[in-house]
Amino acid sequence: MIAWQSALTRKAVTVSHDALEVAQNALVINEAVAIDAARARLDAQAPAVSVRLTDVQWPPYAWSHVGMPVNPWPAGYEWHFPEKQDERTVLQARVVVQNHGNRHVNVEYEGDLVREVEHRPRPTASHALWPHQGNGVSPNLFLHKEFTIKELSENYEASLEGRPLPHRVTGIITVHDSRDSGVTDRWELELTDCPVRPHQSRTGVWLIDTDTDTDTGSEALAFASHPAFERTYWISRQRGQRLPDPTYGPGGRIGNRSLPPSSSPQLP
Repeated sequence: MIAWQSALTRKAVTVSHDALEVAQNALVINEAVAIDAARARLDAQAPAVSVRLTDVQWPPYAWSHVGMPVNPWPAGYEWHFPEKQDERTVLQARVVVQNHGNRHVNVEYEGDLVREVEHRPRPTASHALWPHQGNGVSPNLFLHKEFTIKELSENYEASLEGRPLPHRVTGIITVHDSRDSGVTDRWELELTDCPVRPHQSRTGVWLIDTDTDTDTGSEALAFASHPAFERTYWISRQRGQRLPDPTYGPGGRIGNRSLPPSSSPQLP
C-alpha cells in the first residue's frame, strides 16, 4: 500500500513538473513572438540608409603634407630600405552614405573617416542628413589613412605567414533617427591589403605591386563595397533599454537574461 501511494506521488510530481515546463516553454515562445513582432514594427519604421565604398584609389597615391593625395608615385618607383622605408603612401576610398527615406537621420563617425575640404582632410563631425541634400548623399567623405612603406611591407610579410594584416584603414558609421523607440544601424568599414612587394632579385628594395591585372583598387585591395550593418533595437534610447533578442527554446531565457515565469519584457 505504501509503495503504491509513493508511486502515485512520484507520478503526480512528474505530471506537475511536465505541466510547469510546458507552461514555461509556452511563455518563452509567446514572449519571443511578441519580440519578433516589435522588431518587425521597428524595421518598418527604420531609416532607409545605405553605405557603400567606391573610387578605391589604385595605384595608391603618395602622401602630401599640403592636402589630400593628388599625385601617384612615378612608374617603377623604388623604396630602398632603410633609407626610404619611412616615406608614406595613402590608402583611400570614397564613402557614400545615402538617405533614401523621407525624413532626416543622424549620422555619426568614428575612426579613419575624413571629409575633403578645399583638398585637405578634415575630421568628420556628427550631422543630420536630409533626403533632399545632394539627393540624400553625404558629400566628400573618405576612408583615408597614411602608412609608411615599412608598415605596408609588414602587411605583405604577415600575408605570407598567414597572419592577420596589422595595418588597416577602419571606420564606423552609425545612423539613427530622433525617435526614442527605434533602431540604430552600425557599419564597420575596412580597407587593407598588400600594395607593395619586395623586388624579386634585389634585397631591401620594395615596389608597388604591379602583378595585379587591374587599373582600379577593386581587385588590388581588400574591402567590402557594400558592407553589412548591425542593427540595435531600442525600447527606449534615452533610458538605454534595448529590446532583447528573441529565443525560442526551453529554460525560460530571452536573449541573454533569465525571466521568471510571470514576467515579460516591456515592448514598444
